Amino acid sequence: MTESLELVTCLGATTHRGCHRKNNEDSLVTSGNLSVVADGMGGHEAGEVASSLAVNTLAAAPLFSTPSFEVDESAEEPEEQRGLFRRRRRATSRLNARIMDVLRQIKDVIGEADENIKTAGNMRAGTTLTGAWLTRIGGQSMWIIFNVGDSRTYRLRREEDAPVSERTTSISQSPVQGVELEQVTVDHSEVQYLVDTGQITALEALTHPRRNVITRALGTGNYWEPDFWVIPAHPGDRLMMCSDGLSGELSNEYMARVLATVVHPKDAADVLQAAAIRAGGRDNISVIVVDAVPAGSCQNHGCDGDTDGVQEQAPEEGVIDLDTWNAKDLSDPSRAGTSPDGPLAPEETTVDAEGDPREAERTDPRDGSQ
Repeated sequence: MTESLELVTCLGATTHRGCHRKNNEDSLVTSGNLSVVADGMGGHEAGEVASSLAVNTLAAAPLFSTPSFEVDESAEEPEEQRGLFRRRRRATSRLNARIMDVLRQIKDVIGEADENIKTAGNMRAGTTLTGAWLTRIGGQSMWIIFNVGDSRTYRLRREEDAPVSERTTSISQSPVQGVELEQVTVDHSEVQYLVDTGQITALEALTHPRRNVITRALGTGNYWEPDFWVIPAHPGDRLMMCSDGLSGELSNEYMARVLATVVHPKDAADVLQAAAIRAGGRDNISVIVVDAVPAGSCQNHGCDGDTDGVQEQAPEEGVIDLDTWNAKDLSDPSRAGTSPDGPLAPEETTVDAEGDPREAERTDPRDGSQ
């Protein structure tokens, strides 16, 4: 089997509490070639703990430090006994089996994160999760993308990747030729289900009253099964992971223009975050921009498979320290400072398998009204 060029990630990441939230319940991590964004739910402190536990569990997993995965060739038949088609078919079957094995291992790690959050928060907090991991399986470089909830992973598609639409890709109607932004992940939300079944349009989903109700999350005790996508990786690939605080403020066309024209991923992440703040910043804003580059080619940026592209922010007032926090803080007002906001964060909730909301009322984060 022909081996592909060894690739690593060159990245930039940033997170901000936004203009209306008192604290930042988003968490993100970049570790080696793994990049993950989580959007916590649970109100004051609880959501932040849930998202932090999620990304830290993944970052600490030995699986994501594995540089490559070999495909078992021990059952190979003598070449003279096999035709070309048969050899290719068996090689493809072995590769697919190895990929499925890796996906099962990733699911186990995400399941561990789910258990950690349930234990810490007593199922009173939860988080979405989306991420991308650049790895090698059977000598082939691949993106493994996963998702739980409504945080998203996008891929910038250029004309050489696949035919793209003729639509312009900026809100100013100035076109960027041969480029479009593809949303790889599919939201686990009520409005996405309504869109998929043809009950509402994608435009109507933007203002639907239940647009913040998600159907899968980690830590809530509800269904959390991740979705996976496996995509061949090539030099120059650009992915973006973000919480809905970014995707809810900016159009696909604007995000595509920034990602297509801003060269370094850290600069692109900063531009997108600033634009989301200018657009209103109604929620926490987190974004990671990741490029696939040949190994060793990004050392001058300090982000060749490293975490130097992550913008660290000083802890905000009222934000807890995970090293000293414990589960009692969620139920003891004297330890947490104020009583918890409830099972899930304002304006965001989950529904169980029967469609019953876990939270009956939600508050407006801008004025605190019911």
